[in-house]
Amino acid sequence: MADENISTKRKLSEDEEKEGTEQVAKKIKYSEKEAGTLLFAGLYDYDDRNTKPPKLVKWAPNRFEALENVRIRDISTGPVSYFFYAISDEGKVYSWGFNQKGQLGVGDMKNRLNPTLITDLNEHNVVAVATGRQHGLLLTDDGVVFACGENKSGQCGVGNKKETLTNPQRIDYAGSAIIKIACGGDFSLILNEDGEVYSFGLPEYGQTGHGSNNMEIAGRKEVYHCVYSPTIISVFVEVDSETNEKTFHNPKISQIACGVNHSIVIDEDKRLFTWGFGGYGRLGHNNTKDEYFPRLMKCWYRITGRADGGITNVICGGQFNMVHTTVAKCTLMFGQLHRNAEANMYPKFLDDLSGWDVRHVACNQSGWIACADDKVIACQPSPCYGTMAMGEKQKSSAQPKIVTTLKDVYVYRTGMGYMHSVYIARCDTDSDKKALEKFPSMQFDDSKEKVISEAPVKKGRPATKKRGGKK
Repeated sequence: MADENISTKRKLSEDEEKEGTEQVAKKIKYSEKEAGTLLFAGLYDYDDRNTKPPKLVKWAPNRFEALENVRIRDISTGPVSYFFYAISDEGKVYSWGFNQKGQLGVGDMKNRLNPTLITDLNEHNVVAVATGRQHGLLLTDDGVVFACGENKSGQCGVGNKKETLTNPQRIDYAGSAIIKIACGGDFSLILNEDGEVYSFGLPEYGQTGHGSNNMEIAGRKEVYHCVYSPTIISVFVEVDSETNEKTFHNPKISQIACGVNHSIVIDEDKRLFTWGFGGYGRLGHNNTKDEYFPRLMKCWYRITGRADGGITNVICGGQFNMVHTTVAKCTLMFGQLHRNAEANMYPKFLDDLSGWDVRHVACNQSGWIACADDKVIACQPSPCYGTMAMGEKQKSSAQPKIVTTLKDVYVYRTGMGYMHSVYIARCDTDSDKKALEKFPSMQFDDSKEKVISEAPVKKGRPATKKRGGKK
């Protein structure tokens, strides 16, 4: 390509040219997701989360006036997230929601009801976002990760000098390029291009995967020694259920996912390793024990013909997981979906999704949303916060339902938080745009200072695991 300033530039060496070509290829790989119009349903002001019943709810999908003419290519999802990230097709990030710990990355701790541009990242092309309870990670197309929000337990991966980050800060990592990010409630995982997983944050249930929960008794209190900077997870085990004999593995990881306090990865051989909080069978090892090292899940033979794998995708909810395998058009679940549901120690087929071509799934604390064929299917038991996006007449359903409010639009992807859901809808054709016009456009007044309320946080390990740990 011609460049009128080319004569003033230093000529690159062969090695530099090769490196630049590889970097461009990486950026192209990161830019494959379709962009569309963002729709929102649920609790739009998390200061109202303790009101019963909540009043500040959008029961059906709405558009944001602040995102008019902005195409969104990806959105955040997290089982206990009170805030939201959205990536535009230009790689810019908008954030909004609860901001008690600066997790919106806009330089203060003021809540935002409207999507607000994170200007500190304007010079970067952000390709992935992840949200925890009150912290977030943002991945750029050159493999660099930024973090903001609460860092009390080291979940931002920047050391222990700051408990809160109100602006995005690069994590304390100097390895090869990062390609995947994931957030649990108060911990994080990152995956580099060499297939290595690093963790940081609260190790309370062993979810950081380093062989211990790092707890000691000091002054009659349980004290957890947190992981403040990204630390490689170097031990992966396979356990014989009869002899308890361990076999050690050195897998190359291809995918990572986090629940509130458990972790799951898939390796290049399509095997699943799980660790962290084991309550209600969410680790898939036919018991409720916590696992401090990543442990190979071995129960897949009746499903995939391989005892140790055949897994292609995993999505974590609060205390359950949804899995896709090499068996087409089948979705499985293990763990406990919600309080009144059966706890599944092993993967169980979700009959309501059998035969559907499921393209994308998001989970929150007790429900899920799937983009399947040309429909959106949701399962969200009570209590109700508009997460199901079905309007006031169908506020919740423990049984999966087709979301009829979205029947005229094609949804690429979805995201969920504790009391909300978001959707990226196609907006390419005149028919698409006409269908989207029926959704109301909303705009809020963010000019006034708001008092940020804080829900009480229980300290230490719960006395019982029956409710699945922290919510």
